[in-house]
Amino acid sequence: MDRTNAPGRRMSGLVVLALALLLMGSGAAAAWTTAYGHLRSRDGVLRPGCHPHHYHYVVKPGSPDWTLETWLYDPRGRPRGAGDLYADADPASGRAAFAVCRPTVVPGRFTITARLRWYTPGQLPTDPPVQHTRWFEPAHFRLSRR
Repeated sequence: MDRTNAPGRRMSGLVVLALALLLMGSGAAAAWTTAYGHLRSRDGVLRPGCHPHHYHYVVKPGSPDWTLETWLYDPRGRPRGAGDLYADADPASGRAAFAVCRPTVVPGRFTITARLRWYTPGQLPTDPPVQHTRWFEPAHFRLSRR
């Protein structure tokens, strides 16, 4: 087995992998939209115990049959909560909250991500509904210990 060019092959493999990851990342960023809604949250204080941290959402779906799924990530990138909002039970604009417990998180920059799904009728009456999906631009907020 010829190993004279093994380091060069590894390096070119790493370059190809890095380029692939870079292109995948830019595609994911381009998939975020504000045309179908958005999220926002204010900075706050990480108080002792567990408390709700409120965020504001707005959805502008393409039909009255929609679902908004949300996820909360702490400053370390660990998932800390999830929520669902539904057209049948929730308004298209309003407030929701995640429970944040000081003993389980560190202060810093938190991130909320959201995915909106809505359904439209198929082309024929016998066709199943068509699902549409849009990711919102993530919302960031800071919690400090003070």
